[in-house]
Amino acid sequence: MNVLATIVVVSATILSAARLARCQADQVDSKYLDPNDYFLAGGDQQDRRRILQDAFNRYTVQQQQQEQQQSRTGFDGIFQQRQQQPQQQQGFQRGGRKFTTDEPEQNFETSGRFTSRSDPRTSPIPTPSIQQGPLTLSNSNIRQLLQQLDVAGSQQCNLNVQAQWDFETNVNEGTQIRALEQQLLYSEFQRKVFSIMTRLNLDNVIDPNLRRQLKFLSMPGPAALPQEQLSRYNRLINDMLAVYNSASVCAFDEPLKCGLRLDPDLNIIMSRSRDWNELQHTWIEWRRRTGQKVRDMFEQLVDVSNQAALLNNVSDASEMWKFPYESPSMRFELEDAWEQIKPLYEQLHAYVRKKLRDLYGPERISREAPLPAHILGNMWGQSWENILDLTIPYPGKNYLDVTPQMIKQGYTPAAMFRVAEEFFISLNMSSMPQSFWANSVVEELPGQPIICQPSAWDFCNRQDYRIKMCTQVNMKDFITVHHEMAHVQYFLNYKKQPKVYRDGANPGFHEALSEAISLSVSTPKHLQTLGLILNSVDDIPHNINYLFGLAMDKLTFLPFSLALDLWRWDIFKGTTHKERYNCHWWDLRERLGGVKPPVLRSETDFDPGSKYHVPANIPYI
Repeated sequence: MNVLATIVVVSATILSAARLARCQADQVDSKYLDPNDYFLAGGDQQDRRRILQDAFNRYTVQQQQQEQQQSRTGFDGIFQQRQQQPQQQQGFQRGGRKFTTDEPEQNFETSGRFTSRSDPRTSPIPTPSIQQGPLTLSNSNIRQLLQQLDVAGSQQCNLNVQAQWDFETNVNEGTQIRALEQQLLYSEFQRKVFSIMTRLNLDNVIDPNLRRQLKFLSMPGPAALPQEQLSRYNRLINDMLAVYNSASVCAFDEPLKCGLRLDPDLNIIMSRSRDWNELQHTWIEWRRRTGQKVRDMFEQLVDVSNQAALLNNVSDASEMWKFPYESPSMRFELEDAWEQIKPLYEQLHAYVRKKLRDLYGPERISREAPLPAHILGNMWGQSWENILDLTIPYPGKNYLDVTPQMIKQGYTPAAMFRVAEEFFISLNMSSMPQSFWANSVVEELPGQPIICQPSAWDFCNRQDYRIKMCTQVNMKDFITVHHEMAHVQYFLNYKKQPKVYRDGANPGFHEALSEAISLSVSTPKHLQTLGLILNSVDDIPHNINYLFGLAMDKLTFLPFSLALDLWRWDIFKGTTHKERYNCHWWDLRERLGGVKPPVLRSETDFDPGSKYHVPANIPYI
């Protein structure tokens, strides 16, 4: 019972630490998608992200191949290089006195136009035109430049997000093409901004706020690559995803029954089967059909990613990925946080190992050995919630579900959103703007294909915020509604910032806030306040089962997510060479999570490549 008591005492630690990962994309509760970085988000079982990531890579490669054969004129008007006329030195008023500037004020013309090719009705977007050569500007000049880039960036972002919204709420070939074209336009805009940033001399920029904005604008990621290399980068990712998305295996007990796909076939087997041999067969075959086939392409992608990092003025791609966290000691901080949580994880691990040894026998699971990865209820052993039926401390004492009471009281999707709004108002936060209610999609639209993955949207204009969700009347969606509206509350609170700051404090912060709200809303006390619980079930067995279920999902995820990115960081840095790719992966999995492969592995295998985020080249933390 020690592990159970410990879970009760430190449950708050579990829940806060569980958001160490940037986005637990394999959970359907992980909803927040950053519209400003739309195609860099991704996750298993999220059709929205996969469809667009794959399509965008294909579309980008096709466009760039065409551009190599014929010149494009769509962007000729952007950032045209115009020689500025010298101006007479002039003064400006400050505090009733006249000061003389150290250098002339420079006017940044806004005659450049950035127009969407996909919609001729789109209003032109002004973008600054800067003279060629190195730029040494005063702080006031730079402030003026940033203001104009803020306007242009916000408008182009708005067009991009609107195109993505149109596609997701009405999936068809036309809306998909427009979404892809608008994303290409936005990427081109970012490249043009980067070209300006690389020419700026920052030696005399003393305002820390200006320096920070310039720093973020100077980090476009892979978009900094020359066109030929960017095409190669996208093509490698696209080819690896083609392998991943088309992979299928044959059934264990029916060799002629082939074509089993990851979702839903293999996921069902891994979550429900308790047959050791069937699970082992499925585990091995999925990796043979995915990881082994993408290894060579991954090696090439590492080289191209590191080239992009150098163009972003960092040493390697791991530094480029860690840049948004603004912490030079991020790796140490992550590993230190894990060491604090690890004692609890080790107790949970020992308890689960005992339960599984009782089922499979001591000849297969030793008293002190790592757990075999294939029997944990998940293809990657990253979440153990699917084996709760084997491990639950108090069978039959299920934690509460208020769905029947919601249906009895006549809840509707619209009513669920209004209740969520009242929750935030009670915390002295803002009500939702009228445009939110007019433009959000909170139910599946009849006869109109829609990507139902719940998501919160910031349209980059400080006015338009929406949620897209195919809401069902049940407790799970009731909590999700609050989760998504928490994202919108965060949007509203930073809407007055420049666009470069209109984002989470770091890539994991949005989810951390929304998860905190979700946990608060799901407590029996709050549900009782809403009249959804008539008789409290606040007893030890129910509470233990509830907290144990959270630990089997969130706590077990931490060592996997940490291992996946530590492994890639080591490869990017060159401390792990290709001769040890697979060996290093299992070293990390065993050291951090106490998990081992079910059979002997070698360097002909490439087991990390069986996880979507590796071929998609998406950070996991």
